[in-house]
Amino acid sequence: MAFTLTYSDGQETDYDDDTAWEVENGVLKMGRRDGEWSVYVSPSHWAVLEVGGQRGKDDETDAKADARADDETDDADAGADDEDRDKPDKQD
Repeated sequence: MAFTLTYSDGQETDYDDDTAWEVENGVLKMGRRDGEWSVYVSPSHWAVLEVGGQRGKDDETDAKADARADDETDDADAGADDEDRDKPDKQD
């Protein structure tokens, strides 16, 4: 079955139905036939395995828009923190 592999550095690679794979103890094993593995990927080098094909363009666009919105919210929150820091403490 086709799958998309996202590596820990964020790089995504699509694999077709001709690639056999198996995960054992976190190690991703890939090859042309079950049991005849030619590639082993350490658990620290891969992040996500999406089975069933590629992500659609709309999904990627939505994910990028969500990430931008999160960044803008974080930036706005950081600005508010800076403003509070500049105000003198009230003492009664």
